[in-house]
Amino acid sequence: MKVRECFLQAVAIVGVEEDARETWAAMNRINAPWAAVFDNKRLIGVVNKQDLDAFVRVPEVFQKVGEVAQTGMPARRGILLSPNADLNEVVFQLEMAGADAAFVEGVERPSGVMEMDAANRALSCSS
Repeated sequence: MKVRECFLQAVAIVGVEEDARETWAAMNRINAPWAAVFDNKRLIGVVNKQDLDAFVRVPEVFQKVGEVAQTGMPARRGILLSPNADLNEVVFQLEMAGADAAFVEGVERPSGVMEMDAANRALSCSS
């Protein structure tokens, strides 16, 4: 089974210099639970709303999303997947990185995020 055959979560694509609040708002505008943070063409990390919550709720804290993406779990999600990748290999990659999700390049369909749980469910259904 290939990644392109699986359900992907919607993702907002942002630059490292975006404010965390602006990123959170961009995610809400397109109803995306994820944001992929890029520095030019290099993926820095993938953040979700939980990652941004602390920076959105404190009014005096203004942090760039690139700084958030480089910490802890968001940085471990900085895996760029091809939609043509084999799902077994993707699960192995995610496990080795200790990541719960990764960014999937948009080729012939929009970019998205592959969550580890979704990948495992797809593998169990295909067996």
